[in-house]
Amino acid sequence: MKKTIINHGANLVILPTTQFKTLHIAVDFSTAVEPENISARALVSYLTAVSSARYKTQQQVAQKTIDLYGAQYQTDVFRIGQTHHVRFTLQIPAPTYIVGGKQLLTEAFDFLSEMIFNPLAENHAFDEQVFANEQQSLMNELASVKDDKSRYAVAKLREITYDKSGMRVSASGNEETVAHLNPSGVYQAYQNMLNDDAMNIVVLGDINQQQIISLIEKWPIVPHQAKEEREPFYRQASRLHLSELVEHKTSLNQAMLTMAYQLNIKPFDDQRFAVMVMNSLLGGTPLSKLFMNVREKESLAYSIYSRWQHDTGFLTIAAGLDTTKVHQTDTMIQEQIKAIQEGDFDNQTVDAIKMSLISDYLSQRDSPASQMEVAFSRLLTRRETSEQEWINRIQSVTADDIQNAAQKISLQSRYILLPEV
Repeated sequence: MKKTIINHGANLVILPTTQFKTLHIAVDFSTAVEPENISARALVSYLTAVSSARYKTQQQVAQKTIDLYGAQYQTDVFRIGQTHHVRFTLQIPAPTYIVGGKQLLTEAFDFLSEMIFNPLAENHAFDEQVFANEQQSLMNELASVKDDKSRYAVAKLREITYDKSGMRVSASGNEETVAHLNPSGVYQAYQNMLNDDAMNIVVLGDINQQQIISLIEKWPIVPHQAKEEREPFYRQASRLHLSELVEHKTSLNQAMLTMAYQLNIKPFDDQRFAVMVMNSLLGGTPLSKLFMNVREKESLAYSIYSRWQHDTGFLTIAAGLDTTKVHQTDTMIQEQIKAIQEGDFDNQTVDAIKMSLISDYLSQRDSPASQMEVAFSRLLTRRETSEQEWINRIQSVTADDIQNAAQKISLQSRYILLPEV
């Protein structure tokens, strides 16, 4: 993957393709996760989504996207391991298929530059009215988590699982912190983002590479190097004692059982491919033991899944179930894990799971967002695994590899959400 350094301040990767009739631009700012800056950065993403100095209202922003042949513009925040990201994305029809396409391309890059680098602000502070509106919007979004039992349970599990404070907080911050933010403080967080964050840009579509470089070189990118190499992966020492919390809430008609298991292998250890297969066998697919046995055969859970996070090394299991079945479900989950640890699974299921993993992996070719995500991942981790190597690694996973991976998991925390009696 070839990258170009723009204005001594940003990495640019261009992915030329005639596969899609759309052009995709994504600009990513990343920094180390710190609990004191997460909420402010999340609010920056809200503010820069709805206004700028030129487009002062959300309606004006929307009208401009209509003028750009129905462009889709959005902002987002998320976390990968120990890095926090603010990302801007713009999708437009491929200029190749538009009369006056060159003008469309220029206007699209000008618009994105305006939204990122020219916010609606004065005297080093965001506009007060827009700030108040978006502050409330973010608080509403954070408050809504409490009404979604699945999201709420996983958020509470995260709080009792991680040792590092920044890892316990949602990528969008928390409601209390957002409520105490002010226009000047968030503007400073925005300036810190421009001046200190690692900045990566990915452009995908039927485009002329030099033309894209010329357009981005006009952006007011701050020449800088990120303060330090960002470490995207997070690993913590295993706990000797289980961290457990049981909580009762009103307005619930079913329970949530969530558990976090540590699987402490190094981020790029070859065992990660065995872990992918093991997780799919445990609870990551409809062929998994948790789905087939706990949900379908025994009808203990309405929903159940497992998910392994490569960036943190944790495997999470979550189940929605009747209150009276929590203990029985917990016991059966442990039995499914033990079965895999003892090699109690058939090769036919494993082969089907491998085929499913490879099929899902290859389907990334058909998604512009997935292709761009791979490029961002390579920029962040500074590692590349070729498509063929990835497939070969999955295909070469043996039954012993799956057993060994399962034997490495260690239960670290359990959160149970129950209706009030």
